[in-house]
Amino acid sequence: MATERQANQAREHHSAFLRSLGAHAIAVDRIVRNGRRTFGVVAFFERAHRKLPKTLAIKGGRTTVSVPLVARTMSRFRLD
Repeated sequence: MATERQANQAREHHSAFLRSLGAHAIAVDRIVRNGRRTFGVVAFFERAHRKLPKTLAIKGGRTTVSVPLVARTMSRFRLD
């Protein structure tokens, strides 16, 4: 399970990578993974993306933490 702090670190560390894949928004939210509640990174795309990892790895001291990554499809916000 990832903490909110770890999920925010993963979002900050991997945001350039996710944007290069086409993510137009990146957030941290509570999710359910394998029946357990945890925090994860949520990336929003205009079209479904198939080549995404299921987790994002970050180092915290001597340990490596895998933060869940969730992809959502949502149109980009536009002003009228």
